[in-house]
Amino acid sequence: MKYLALLAILLPAYASAGKLDLKEDFGGLDLAVTMSSASNPESIKIANKTTKVVSCTGNFTGADAGAPKTVSINPGKSATMRVPGNYTDMPRVAELKCAEKPAKK
Repeated sequence: MKYLALLAILLPAYASAGKLDLKEDFGGLDLAVTMSSASNPESIKIANKTTKVVSCTGNFTGADAGAPKTVSINPGKSATMRVPGNYTDMPRVAELKCAEKPAKK
C-alpha cells in the first residue's frame, strides 16, 4: 500500500518533468512555433510567414533558467532557439516575444 501511495505522488511529477510551458506573444505577426519534442524539448523552431524581418526573444524561467535568447528571422525563413536545461528536472517556463525588426537607419 505504501508503494502505491508513493507511486501516485511521483507519477504526476515525472510526467511533467522536462516539459516546457511556452507562452507566446507574436504581436499579431504570422509565425509558427514547433518544439523538437513535446514531452522534453531541447529547442524550438520559429517559422516567419510574414514579408517582414522579425526578431524573437525567449525568456526562460523555472528550472534551469538561462539568459534571454534572441534570434532574427528573415521573411519566409525559420530559426531555431535552444531551450536551456538538463531536460530531466522540474517543468520549465518560457515566454517568447516576437516583433517586427526595425529597419536600419
